[in-house]
Amino acid sequence: MNISSHNPNGPVVLVSRRIQYSFPLSYAYLAGYLLHQNERVQVLFRQRDNSALVRQIMELNPLLVGFGSLYPELQEIRNIINLLNEAGRRFPIVIGGQMVSPIPEFSLLVTGADFGVLGEGEIILYQLVSALRNGDDPSDIKGLAIRQGNDVHLTGSGPFIRDLSQLPPVPYHLFPENEWLEIGRWYTMNCPQPHWRFTDRAINVHGGRGCPFQCNFCYHHSPPRYRPVDLMLSEAEESLKRFQGNMLYFSDDLVLGSPRRAKELVTGLANLRQSISYSVSTRFDILKRLDDDLLGQMKETGCRIMGLGIESGSDRILKIIGKNTTSEDILQGLNRLKQVGILPTVSMMVGQVDETMDDINESLKLMRQSVRENPNIQYSFTIMTPFPGSPVYRHIMTNGLLKDDKEFYDKYFSRGSTWNLVVNLSQLSDNEVLAVHAKMESVYRQEQANSMGRALRNLTSIRKTVSRLDKLVENRVIHRIPRKGIGARILSLYSWVRNLVYSGLEDIDLMLRGFSRNT
Repeated sequence: MNISSHNPNGPVVLVSRRIQYSFPLSYAYLAGYLLHQNERVQVLFRQRDNSALVRQIMELNPLLVGFGSLYPELQEIRNIINLLNEAGRRFPIVIGGQMVSPIPEFSLLVTGADFGVLGEGEIILYQLVSALRNGDDPSDIKGLAIRQGNDVHLTGSGPFIRDLSQLPPVPYHLFPENEWLEIGRWYTMNCPQPHWRFTDRAINVHGGRGCPFQCNFCYHHSPPRYRPVDLMLSEAEESLKRFQGNMLYFSDDLVLGSPRRAKELVTGLANLRQSISYSVSTRFDILKRLDDDLLGQMKETGCRIMGLGIESGSDRILKIIGKNTTSEDILQGLNRLKQVGILPTVSMMVGQVDETMDDINESLKLMRQSVRENPNIQYSFTIMTPFPGSPVYRHIMTNGLLKDDKEFYDKYFSRGSTWNLVVNLSQLSDNEVLAVHAKMESVYRQEQANSMGRALRNLTSIRKTVSRLDKLVENRVIHRIPRKGIGARILSLYSWVRNLVYSGLEDIDLMLRGFSRNT
């Protein structure tokens, strides 16, 4: 078995999703590991019109092109590979991430990729690159799925980085900072709320991989491991200085995996040489074990945002999911965060296994109560989707609720909607699940508006209108102005006025909520 590249001296090209509101750390570490091994790497970004991307790839004449990430991106990557085939590609394509690891045979066959990386990609991808450079047979490399025609060969479990302190530095020079650094602007323009500020310049911090818990809708392909706190904060402090950052975004699967980890993090953050804000994630059963003193220290060291998954207000459904918490614990936890001044972002799900309308009503009840007590809670609402690799996905396949991976793929991408009801495991009808999903969003917005007061409601409406007008001007006028001469002066003036308007509206918003800019 041998799949070769037409240009063994070409660069390795990695194609990331478009940068919108977070730094693509997975691609950064893949690129960083290859650079550490003296490989030539270029990172490109998917576009609204991928025909230009395809031309760019073909002009580079690469050794190999890599794609990967989450399942919702699988169809777009398939379409790009088809365009590359039509353009006459003469190099192999490798895909990886959650879209591949649990269903390698299907993912290769449906996309037409040549290789799939199973599990963590750094070591395996480098071994594949080395084999292609030297004309060696890649079938001896562990952790690969290799396609030849309609046959897929799996080479077995591959290696992963056991000691995360050995990760190479993030190659920031491969990622345009104007697209990932000013995350506060993205949130301000797309969903104004107090959690993110227009002036936030956020540095993503990678502290660990994997999760020790097993929610029934979730998938993890590797054991939980954590980086030493002093190392990750040393890197973060260097990046804060380099990019004039003022915020850290801890983007692990689960940042606060235990009270001990939380204490280590707080101690390290207290020793930073500059004042910053930061965002972390945890679970309610862990939050319950964080004492009030520790929460207070988190606030003092700059914790502004804490992300948590509520998922349901029904104790019965919480147990089915594997949350190890109760609705009472959730409300108490949210109240503790309010008292200390940490802003929660939470998610709630409908369509869970065996869910009834009584369970839905419990979720609505919890959501209403939490928003009335704290209108600054940021909710998002999802329909339970049994993605490949999750316990629920195994359940639907084992019990014949879907025939195979292809039927799941067809159903998931059938409507072009992010929240598509793929398979209904609840006791509600399909229409009822869709209706309660819409109702939750509507009730949340109404409760939040009622709790805000008229002045804040009007201001929020003004901020959204300003954002819409700004995008309209950006799309129709600004991008046509030349970046040199008088055009550069016009753009500079526009940027100054824009910053003044957004920051001014934000200051009024924070004042009405009882916050300061440093809160």
